[in-house]
Amino acid sequence: MGTGHRRCQWTGGRPAAWSSFRPQAGGIQCRRTVSGVKGRRALGGLAGWAQAGAVRTLWNGVISFGLVAIPVGLAAATESRSVSFRQVHRTDGARVRHERVCTAEDRRVPWEEIAKGYELPDGRMVVMSEDELAELPLPSAHTIEVAEFVPTGAVDPILFDRSYFLQPHQVALGAYGLLRDAMTETGHVGLGRVAIRTRERLSLLRPYGPGISLVTLLWPDEVREPDFGWLTDQAPQPREQEQRMAEQLVLSLSSATFDPIGYRDHSREALQTLIDAKLAHRQIAVPEPRSQETADLEEALRVSLDQARQARSAGQRETG
Repeated sequence: MGTGHRRCQWTGGRPAAWSSFRPQAGGIQCRRTVSGVKGRRALGGLAGWAQAGAVRTLWNGVISFGLVAIPVGLAAATESRSVSFRQVHRTDGARVRHERVCTAEDRRVPWEEIAKGYELPDGRMVVMSEDELAELPLPSAHTIEVAEFVPTGAVDPILFDRSYFLQPHQVALGAYGLLRDAMTETGHVGLGRVAIRTRERLSLLRPYGPGISLVTLLWPDEVREPDFGWLTDQAPQPREQEQRMAEQLVLSLSSATFDPIGYRDHSREALQTLIDAKLAHRQIAVPEPRSQETADLEEALRVSLDQARQARSAGQRETG
């Protein structure tokens, strides 16, 4: 059954928030089209993603692949849960204030006089304003143009940087679901570019639940070349028995799926315990470190394999 949706094209200018989206000059131009949308089965779940104001977006624009353009907003997919600290004066616990001081004039500088500077090798500084940076001619400033699709798993995870949710606008639910389902059915992910806060990044688009996730990628020259060549010459070759036991250990510790809920942040728990103890003016017990090292690799594998089998049979394999 054909379902109407709008095909939109970005025509320049910075868009208003999609929650107040209207087709208008200088923003989004749309024409009514009709196409069969295979992905209607999951659009109920998409409605929550597309609720106006449901998620605070940090970027607004369109996904473009072929002649299809989908208005979306980009929202952070993660948030830090780490215990945060402030710099304080050790003797009285008062916060330490950091002042912005001009090294040439030796005076405090107000925020309105702060700019960004690029230092040249000879020490000279190229000063740039926020307006100049915001007006950089980047096609990806408002458009995520999908340049190609590659098989899922084709991109090395070492390139992964940050994850975001792509939140569709209500007028784009059909096309958004179509893209998501097309990637799911073909086992492919999209590769394109996006400029966030004036910096252009490679990006990977993939299905995520009822929606689409975007992962920014590092540029190839941002990944260091590994120096593993010495392993070929210096690493001893394992004995056949050791290799077989290592493979058995891997299989005994294997799971069909990955469930991150089974893992705990021990550093956060330990810090919170320390904070609570200091508030209560009490000492905390420091556990003795567990030493499981052994010089005999085969014996270590045998003990580890026995422990893994016992834990699995008891249904108590600890993930940590």
